Amino acid sequence: MRQALARLDVGAVVAILRAATGLSQLDLANVVEGWSQSTVSLIERGRRDTLYDVRELLRFADAVGMPRENLLPLILGDPGAVLGDNESAGGREVDRRSFNTMAAALTVGAALPSSPVPARVNEGHVRHLRASLAQIRRRHQNAGGGAALEETLRQYRRSRAMLDESDYTDGVGRQLLAVTAELGEAAGWAAYDGNDQKLARQLYGEAELLAGSSGDTVLTMLVYTDLAQQSTYLARMTGRRGIARESLRFADRAAEVARHEPSARLHALIALRRALAYAELGDEPAFRTQITTARRELERGDHSTDPAWALYVSDSEITGYEAAGYEAISRVRQVTDGRAVTLYRTVLDDRGRTARDQAFYRARLADALLNEGDVSLAISEGAAILPAMIGGQMMSARSLAELRPLRAAAEQASNEEFCVRFDAATRALAA
Repeated sequence: MRQALARLDVGAVVAILRAATGLSQLDLANVVEGWSQSTVSLIERGRRDTLYDVRELLRFADAVGMPRENLLPLILGDPGAVLGDNESAGGREVDRRSFNTMAAALTVGAALPSSPVPARVNEGHVRHLRASLAQIRRRHQNAGGGAALEETLRQYRRSRAMLDESDYTDGVGRQLLAVTAELGEAAGWAAYDGNDQKLARQLYGEAELLAGSSGDTVLTMLVYTDLAQQSTYLARMTGRRGIARESLRFADRAAEVARHEPSARLHALIALRRALAYAELGDEPAFRTQITTARRELERGDHSTDPAWALYVSDSEITGYEAAGYEAISRVRQVTDGRAVTLYRTVLDDRGRTARDQAFYRARLADALLNEGDVSLAISEGAAILPAMIGGQMMSARSLAELRPLRAAAEQASNEEFCVRFDAATRALAA
């Protein structure tokens, strides 16, 4: 896309966007007001100059939800041009003040609407939002929530604005409500993994209302399990038992909503959320019961109603929860227990896990080793995930937060190299 923009090949820009989102020419025509299928076909074949008019180009970008700053390669003729905080020597990075000046110059006299939200939403808009959501979820799994937080928020707010401000038929309205709720949940998870817990709770609350209004029981259940997961995380970070009990209440709500759902994976997920909450409360018998329940549910096998996002609920994931639970129980009881380390290593041996999962569980392994007193090995495991964070390939601030106690231990051990890399990763994620 950057190369097509830089060489002013607007036909390729349209074709690339369609290929990436899976939209037909008719779908895209329905998204961009005033276009027809033949318009899209002619533009892609280079036989119509519509998008060489800057007003039409910006209208197209707004219609498909493309941030105007993404047009920077077209403005500078450089596919590597990015928007940064300062102007760099190579001309590839432009500060925001310079960009705003260029953008203002481009839009002088352009009679553009104040809002990019379409006056009327059709099924093409919904399909475009769903295609964007699918891409967002893939980025979350591969690179962490921080990799697509801004994009997810932008798509959610755009979808929410369509829901609130646009006109649509009853059928399209139901579809739009459902995809908006899903985008709200995805934005909440991205904020959670990006360790912005206040924003995550706000977004989860909005998603809960939207999902409930849509009548989608599976999505409503997902939001409640998300809330349970976040509460358990906050209980571990703050040491407050009341938040762990809140996690159990959210899990109970999820179970109530999903009581008639046939998918075993959904019920296994609810059991896992309960298991970790019980572990934070130091209740080992209840924890073990829920782990057993999760394994038995999974043994029931796949079901045609299994959501695609639920496929991560696997035997390996249950082992990861088992490790986290034993680690929590050891911490609550103030004893050492080597089971967590062994189980985390088993999870990491599963090469089917995504890059984000590998980074997260390696960080948990490092924390478990630190709790066992093996500082040297803990630093070695923790250091393994820092290069990807420094380089921007992995953007999970929650995973990095797992290593914060290790940063303090490394400083005490005079391991300057780990401290320098940890601080560099912190700055990279903050940027």
